[in-house]
Amino acid sequence: MTFPARMHAQDVGADVPIDLPKPAGIILRPDLAYDVHVQQKLDLYLPAGRPAHPRPVIVYLHGGGWHRGSKDDGRRLAFHFAAQGYAVACVDYRLSSDAEYPAQLEDSKSAVRWLRDNAGRYGLDPDHIGVVGVSAGGHLAALMGALNSNRLYESGGSLDQPSRVQAVCDFFGPVDLLQLYETSKVLGTPQADEIAQLLGGDPHVVKTQALAANPVLFIDAETPPFLIIQGDKDTTVPPDQSQLLYDSLVKKHIGAHLHIIHGAGHTGPAYVAPDINAMVDAFFALTLKKGTNPSNPDLTSLTESDAAKK
Repeated sequence: MTFPARMHAQDVGADVPIDLPKPAGIILRPDLAYDVHVQQKLDLYLPAGRPAHPRPVIVYLHGGGWHRGSKDDGRRLAFHFAAQGYAVACVDYRLSSDAEYPAQLEDSKSAVRWLRDNAGRYGLDPDHIGVVGVSAGGHLAALMGALNSNRLYESGGSLDQPSRVQAVCDFFGPVDLLQLYETSKVLGTPQADEIAQLLGGDPHVVKTQALAANPVLFIDAETPPFLIIQGDKDTTVPPDQSQLLYDSLVKKHIGAHLHIIHGAGHTGPAYVAPDINAMVDAFFALTLKKGTNPSNPDLTSLTESDAAKK
């Protein structure tokens, strides 16, 4: 499928139809400001027409090592889920070149609060909001889910609204930044520099910052179900990061599904193969359309597939 060039309305926030043969009838509300910084904007994708019931929401958080990337990266995913009746919010957050952690997490949480605050205006279901993140976005998504039960890192607007999410889909997101920093140093990959920029220094020196960015330390009974997808040949975010998150969730009796794709590196076509799309679809249908059930025995599992066969 070929996506059209990004479209802007002269009046920011006006309805912009997306002309696609499949799915048809998707409306884009672009560049909605959820706070005052130039990067604190989101694109909201909606199925056309008045909904019979409020729509569940999927929030997309882009990757890019916390210092690059854009909400535009989520357009394929937004089209995919809007065609299934979801509202999809693709979120820009402050990059690490503009602000150190936890600014990126604060923005992600602020965007969810804004969506709840404006649920009536856009026909959104404030009780069924899921988040999907890729790489650095997966890290932020995992933090959002792990922090469901407390008010840490809440700043910006709509503070009377909760930033809770009901489901987390994490594509190969970092988890333990101290460990990843060391791995990156050994492998000679750029993640060490990206982590230092995010945290404001060597994570061993700013260890409090590093620990505050580890979702494992915040997991509790209020953490929602997780779907984690990881390639076993990923040297950018090695699979032991996702394994750590999965093990920590299971230890706390949180519904979690870790799927390992053999032969997959960091990003690539294996992650949008039909079986992976179907897995993500089923996860959000279970958690957002049928109600969240963290102890569902069908959710907690470790599965595998082969990228070479996709």
